[in-house]
Amino acid sequence: MDGDAVEEWEGGGQPSELPWPRLFAEFRENLTVPEVRRCRTVCSWWKRLAAAGRDSCDEPPGGVSQPIVEALWSEDLGEHRGPAWKELLLGGIKLQQRAGTPQDDYEQLCNQTSQFDSAIRRDVHRTLPQEELFRERQGKGQQALFRLLRALAIRLWDVGYCQSLNFIVATLIGVFPDDEALVFNCSLALLLRHSLVDLYRPKFPKLGVIIWQFDRIVEGFLPKVHDALTKHGVNSEYYAIQWFLSLFASDLPQKVVRRIWDRFLVAGWRIIVQVGLALLYSIQDELGDMETCFALSFLRKFAQTRTHQSEGLLKTASSFKVSHRLLSALEAAYSWEEDAQLTVVKDLNTGQVHWAVQAVPRAVPTPVPQEGEEPAVPVPRAFMRGSAGGACLSGEEGPEERNEGKVLPFLVRNLDTGETSILKRAFFQYRDEIHRQAQAKAGPVVRRQSEAGY
Repeated sequence: MDGDAVEEWEGGGQPSELPWPRLFAEFRENLTVPEVRRCRTVCSWWKRLAAAGRDSCDEPPGGVSQPIVEALWSEDLGEHRGPAWKELLLGGIKLQQRAGTPQDDYEQLCNQTSQFDSAIRRDVHRTLPQEELFRERQGKGQQALFRLLRALAIRLWDVGYCQSLNFIVATLIGVFPDDEALVFNCSLALLLRHSLVDLYRPKFPKLGVIIWQFDRIVEGFLPKVHDALTKHGVNSEYYAIQWFLSLFASDLPQKVVRRIWDRFLVAGWRIIVQVGLALLYSIQDELGDMETCFALSFLRKFAQTRTHQSEGLLKTASSFKVSHRLLSALEAAYSWEEDAQLTVVKDLNTGQVHWAVQAVPRAVPTPVPQEGEEPAVPVPRAFMRGSAGGACLSGEEGPEERNEGKVLPFLVRNLDTGETSILKRAFFQYRDEIHRQAQAKAGPVVRRQSEAGY
């Protein structure tokens, strides 16, 4: 379409009165990025329709051109994804070498021996076995993954190797299968540019913040799910840790993961939170009716076993109005002495979502039960908020009153398959003991007569 044809339709009127919506729908899918850019410069209607046809996304990093961002946000670029990811990850930055290692390049690092080699080898063989690239034992994909994880463990000496990094790197290998050095640089940029490296540091301090933050968000946006989780005695650290550590690469098909990462690289962590909410939304009508034993097993596996269409999942995710401002407010609230609660209200007339983060008194550990009710079971936590807001693993907390219980001791990881299961008998013995302790503290239940005398 030339400039004269564009000018012919720029005379005025409403978009619905012009052929631009139809032309946009028919030709947008077939245009290259330079062609999209030229259309945007000559036609204001095109610019408006392009903006209306996609979700609002944050300012991209590295000065990436808007047409690239729009294409990555709204559609699956397939084999053209690589250049876009490379620009988003490496554009505008220079990765620094470690002090005292002038030859700190990938070829040198991947050929050094690492103290984590045995752990890396064990995880490489069970990373994305459903993907053809990683299916062959000691094949091209597995060998590349081992070398890259070894190089990262040496380069990020303060982190070393942590499970879930294998899924992060394997996803990048799938996008850049023929350039290990580029995968190494993109992995570093992903971990450092988006502060993901803080998720894997010893004692996982940032992971504790994110888990607590997500619990508040689930409570605000999906109260039905929150109530069901409370009923079953678990929180997001039971089912979502692997989601966050691997950016869903350990649970969802790679085709879906890449579309999630498309938007994550553009808009940041809020995309991961939104997708987590979308996954929980898909089971909210089932979770509350499940028997606890079944629910515990279900929560660990449902993301892996169910079929997810990437565009449908992203559409549901975008309906949850999670902003970086909201995430920032919750992160600040993590350091409060009081508990914090997220309240979310949607205006049914305008569709706008309003939220507020409020301080609430610390919950009583074992509330007195009403007649005929069982005492509430405190939700076990592996990560605890300290007095100054710091996170620590349960069992390391000093004051007895904050030691609400532990979930991790009841989890067993199969080193051959990588699967995690729960010690059901031990877990329910723990729950029964909590019930007995609560009943002992509550004392006998006193029946009260109402004013009507019943």
